[in-house]
Amino acid sequence: MKTKVLSIFLIFALYTNAQQAFNFDNEYLRYNAKYGFIKGGEVIISSKKIQHNNIDCYDVKIDMYSVGIVDDLFKFHDIFRSIFSAQTLKPYKFIRDANEGSYKQYEEVNYYDTYVESSVKGRFETSERFYDVVSGIFALRSYNWDKMNLNDVLIFPIYFDEQITNTRIVYKGKEKVKLNGKYYNCRKFVPVFTGIKMFGKEGVSIYFTDDYKRKPVLIKVNFRVGSFKVELIE
Repeated sequence: MKTKVLSIFLIFALYTNAQQAFNFDNEYLRYNAKYGFIKGGEVIISSKKIQHNNIDCYDVKIDMYSVGIVDDLFKFHDIFRSIFSAQTLKPYKFIRDANEGSYKQYEEVNYYDTYVESSVKGRFETSERFYDVVSGIFALRSYNWDKMNLNDVLIFPIYFDEQITNTRIVYKGKEKVKLNGKYYNCRKFVPVFTGIKMFGKEGVSIYFTDDYKRKPVLIKVNFRVGSFKVELIE
């Protein structure tokens, strides 16, 4: 079974007809991944505005890698990169470079209005332009949260790991989060991954700041046999 410990929480997307305008240019976010009190990895999210085929786009990279004892036991280094429209947030190009122990895979995906072309799976027809896992995060950050009620569910198909997955996102309301001695007023979202038995109750919870930046500050991943957290440090 392929190991996707740090990448699985990224799989989500949402409707676009309620997006607001946000500026993610030159954003740099750095995180620690902790297994209890043990720091096992780091995550860096960086974004910049570019011109792609004469279209204003964001170029976003998510870099995830193991450190310390986890690096000694199970070395991983995954990179996700997406180029997506600054207006619609729909992707044009997605790159996944996965190095997880003995498992390695490099995939480039090009998105079009009526088909997707993958260097791994090839070309297949689609009825719409899908999100990838990176543009989906930024689409969620741009969504009009004020129109959402507790336990509202967003459903949207997303292309990842060579397949289209329908993922449900449940809105769990507002919550205050304490990290490194600082409190953040947040909004909580819970992606629901059907058919994945390794998760416990609320397998993945994601907390975004309830302000104009909408920064993801905390991700909790609960397995049946343990859990880890990804915490913002800068």
